[in-house]
Amino acid sequence: MVYEFGPNERCLRRCRATVPVILRAAEKVTSQGVRVLVEHQEVVQPLMGWWQFTNRTAQALVSLYDQGYTVEAAPLMRNLMGHAYAMNWLADNGVPAVVALSDYWSEHRRKLAENVNETWNLPEPTPVASADPLVFANAESERIHRKLFGELKNFDTMVRAYGTADVYPVYRHQSAYSHTTGATADAFLIVDDGKLKFTTEPKGGEADISAERLWIPVALLQAAAAISPLLAGDPMKSTIDKALGDLGLPRTLLNLQRARPL
Repeated sequence: MVYEFGPNERCLRRCRATVPVILRAAEKVTSQGVRVLVEHQEVVQPLMGWWQFTNRTAQALVSLYDQGYTVEAAPLMRNLMGHAYAMNWLADNGVPAVVALSDYWSEHRRKLAENVNETWNLPEPTPVASADPLVFANAESERIHRKLFGELKNFDTMVRAYGTADVYPVYRHQSAYSHTTGATADAFLIVDDGKLKFTTEPKGGEADISAERLWIPVALLQAAAAISPLLAGDPMKSTIDKALGDLGLPRTLLNLQRARPL
């Protein structure tokens, strides 16, 4: 039987059943240790960390949804989507992307230390990492770095680079619940017959998270598909292939291709 992925109860049940299967397979891979070819070691290092983050985030989401939380879990859904996509970006662009990630992380830590020193009045200032400029082999290498840095810093730029601009509105919708906005207030407010009332549970309930539940296995498969080919034996391949068939998902969903070349 060929399944078709879509917003229906049958597919939702398959997604609920598939997520634990993907997570168990990933846990088995990592619990046994992994072997990485020398040429992939530098890329796999951050990928492995992001993979653990995406898997645990998915576990947390399922737990929260099962307990009846909806909009409160939106920041985690946003993180899951962003990290799964970034894993593909990192695997696709290799060592230059690792350098861009390191540069972006250094900038963040430097700004954080500066913020602390400006506002906390500590007896001893927080050390601020030196901002030594990167040395590039040539102007082209520097141009590529700046482009990758911009893609990592702005999710909209990243998805547009891969010709998937339609992903960003979903991410932006989740962002409304990840910041202090009217959305987080409106979720608990009801206008009834001209009177403003409040509810102790967010409006919409389970219906509001059906799409998110459907997308959890997609993000997990995207994450696994990014790292597995870089590990000896491609250990997640059989799990990925079976899940794609079980959910009726096209393989193209996991093979992101640049629409804007570097």
